[in-house]
Amino acid sequence: MICRLTGRVAGLNGEAAVIDVGAVSYQVLVPRSALADLERLSGNEVTLFTIQYLEGNPAMGHLVPRLIGFLSEAERDFFSELTKVKGVGLRRALRAMSIPAHQIAQAIERGDDRTLGTLPEFGPRTATQVIAQLRGKLQRFLRPAATPLPVAELTEPQRIALEILVHWGDRRADAQRWIAAAVAAQPGLSEPEDIVRAAYRVKHSAP
Repeated sequence: MICRLTGRVAGLNGEAAVIDVGAVSYQVLVPRSALADLERLSGNEVTLFTIQYLEGNPAMGHLVPRLIGFLSEAERDFFSELTKVKGVGLRRALRAMSIPAHQIAQAIERGDDRTLGTLPEFGPRTATQVIAQLRGKLQRFLRPAATPLPVAELTEPQRIALEILVHWGDRRADAQRWIAAAVAAQPGLSEPEDIVRAAYRVKHSAP
């Protein structure tokens, strides 16, 4: 089971991202809400939190391995919750996630069937069903998940902090996510040491 994939964003192909890992390129299906971020991260290393499955008809003997990827563990976990709803399969849930997961979770928790009904692959009936089954279970998804910043967008102190974290053995893509979350929460961080400490607080507070 491939549960995490780290590599360079080589490009986008419709609803999929192409991720280069060494000499191998993986096509990873992604939610529509992630396409803009992945376009922004083109050429940079990124970590996708993945779900692997087989698509096709077992009776016909033709099964194709597929990967679905998300920019955060929280989005992957939310997707798994969404697919527990009867009639919401993997592809349908993926297309429905055309807005960030936390916004969908907020709509479910407040019973906003109008917003849910406008999502691709959804409608009034599915929106009502999703609310009935998931409302009250999504509190941990109500806050936006941090996504990594392209290296070119990091300030000099943030770049130094990134290299410190990588030198200490952390994955570059993980360190980028922690730094992105840290500076989003505390925009005034300006010293590498302070950024490193804040990034580690993000690391250790992650579920």
